[in-house]
Amino acid sequence: KLWAHLCSKIAMVRPRCLPLALLAALLLGLSRGPSFAVAARRQLLTAAVAPVAAGAVATAARAEEEIPLGSIPKDLQAKEVGKQVTTPHGVIYEPLELGTEEQGPRNGPPRGGSTVVLKYTARLDGFNGPIFDSSTLRGQRKPNKVEFIESRLNVDPSLPNCVFEAVKLMKVGAKGRATCPPQVSYSEGKVAFDADEQGEVKKVPAGATLYYDLELLRIIKP
Repeated sequence: KLWAHLCSKIAMVRPRCLPLALLAALLLGLSRGPSFAVAARRQLLTAAVAPVAAGAVATAARAEEEIPLGSIPKDLQAKEVGKQVTTPHGVIYEPLELGTEEQGPRNGPPRGGSTVVLKYTARLDGFNGPIFDSSTLRGQRKPNKVEFIESRLNVDPSLPNCVFEAVKLMKVGAKGRATCPPQVSYSEGKVAFDADEQGEVKKVPAGATLYYDLELLRIIKP
């Protein structure tokens, strides 16, 4: 048991020294008989591998925790219509159309700092709920009366982090729906905020879940 304890400590502090520790323990076991050596080897391997495995799990957990709001893992993708994808921060994205099959930075998905052309409608109380913001409402106040906006991902303060996360799952031409928990809303959902002046509601309460219909029209700058 003493050797098992020491071997476990070596695995955590000096992983490269683990083979020497196992060899020393095995030689000691042989001096006390073959059956003791087999039992000692089994116990030592179990004790040595456990902290290494636990360390790997802890490292992966820390990496996930360190993903900032508005960002997603590089390998997270939306590949199937109707199949929901959930980001580490709880954004649930459901693709309705996958968009272009072409590859390349201007075909998407975009990344943080990309400038994109986006259509969206934002609602409360579900995807059929009252509208509090949309690209159409914003665009109608412009001289050319457009129904889209240009936005720089993770930089544009007029959109919440949940939209950035959802758009990073989309290719050009894609359409989808995003359910956004409070922590990726404006101010992380901690305070109420004013809706668009022409919206169906005038104020969005703190802690509200937001619902976005999204369409990625173009990536201007990858």
